[in-house]
Amino acid sequence: MDSKTYYIEPPELDKRLGMLVYVTKSPPVAGRIKESFEDFYVEEIIDLKIVKSRLERGYAVYIMEKRNMDTFSAIAKAAKLLDVPSNAIGYAGLKDTVAVTRQYITVPVEKLKTIIENVEDKKLSLRFVGFSNRGLKPGRLVGNKFKIAISLESGERLDKLLNALKELSEVSGIAGFYGYQRFGVRRPNTHIVGKLMVKRLWDEAVREIAGHPYPWEPPQSYEARVLFEEGNLQEAFKKFPKSLFYERFIVKKLQEGWDPVKILRALPSNLRHLYVSGYQSYLFNTALSRRLMETDLNPTKILEGDIVKGVKDESMIRAGLSILYMVTPGVGRLIEKLKGDCIRIIKQVMEEEDVKPEDFKIDELNVVCKASLREVFMKFRDLTLSVQQSSKPSISFTLPQGGYATVLLRELLKQDPLKANFR
Repeated sequence: MDSKTYYIEPPELDKRLGMLVYVTKSPPVAGRIKESFEDFYVEEIIDLKIVKSRLERGYAVYIMEKRNMDTFSAIAKAAKLLDVPSNAIGYAGLKDTVAVTRQYITVPVEKLKTIIENVEDKKLSLRFVGFSNRGLKPGRLVGNKFKIAISLESGERLDKLLNALKELSEVSGIAGFYGYQRFGVRRPNTHIVGKLMVKRLWDEAVREIAGHPYPWEPPQSYEARVLFEEGNLQEAFKKFPKSLFYERFIVKKLQEGWDPVKILRALPSNLRHLYVSGYQSYLFNTALSRRLMETDLNPTKILEGDIVKGVKDESMIRAGLSILYMVTPGVGRLIEKLKGDCIRIIKQVMEEEDVKPEDFKIDELNVVCKASLREVFMKFRDLTLSVQQSSKPSISFTLPQGGYATVLLRELLKQDPLKANFR
């Protein structure tokens, strides 16, 4: 087959985020997601032994359901409802904002004045399910179940979606890209701020957070960023919506004469880390894209020097019995230890970006992002299509920890993420 027949050029935003290829060859499907937050449902899967008897030094476990709400706001709301500090609540992963999501949270028993069985707010509900001797931490989850409704554009054929699903089922998984949420869609610059931090370009990092308007932003925040770029800090502060807390904080501190390093250091530690790890994610995506180009878009192809957990056999990787890893760049000797093609590609990307592993230890900001292993191939389970005459078609599937539903959806739709309403 001529390559021009099946090669689909990814949209510009995908390229900005390092996702340069698709692993399937099905044609684009004109569809959108999240026309209502109820169109996107996520349920967390954890490996946490839960018992009914009270543990004096254990943790109370709740299922938290949130609706059209980000995880951090939901944690703050849950802390208020349970009358505990926000930092006492443990959670395993961040969940989509424009969605209905169910996830587990844990609270140390000694922090609770009483065990509240059930509590419900307009956007959030908590249901007590038992006790555990372990608290949850980010990353301590098995995976997530998804059910996502897709609104096909007028005239688009359902069989195109069905054929795309069939091909994806034959591949049996997705490339391990970090998805759009990791970087932003309407303001895709988390990794850019991180890169500026890694490069120690403090002033530019501050300007990228508060300034540099993107054309897809809401008008009010766009105008505020223009005012910031023009140096009109007083008017920019007035214009920024109160929801853009960190932008307002930066403007205020600049007016007070703070230098950029002091401002960045005053941002929450998890936010500073998020920026730098976002840059790591971009480097990984770029390296993974090049790997796929070299392997004829085969995400289970084993290269010289690869790290494979289990038997080194591509069919076993595809079956989910073995796991193929690639390195996300960062501090540590992991990159130095590896040899062969797998690390060659990573090193090439880092050389082009002019960064070294030690650059990810940023003493000025008290940020350390270590090199880590991430799966090249994310095998999904239970991929099904449901079609009912009176409703939108919906797809259901389960992804392992670290897998992004939007990466699976981009393979099916092959649309500009803004047009497809990825957010």
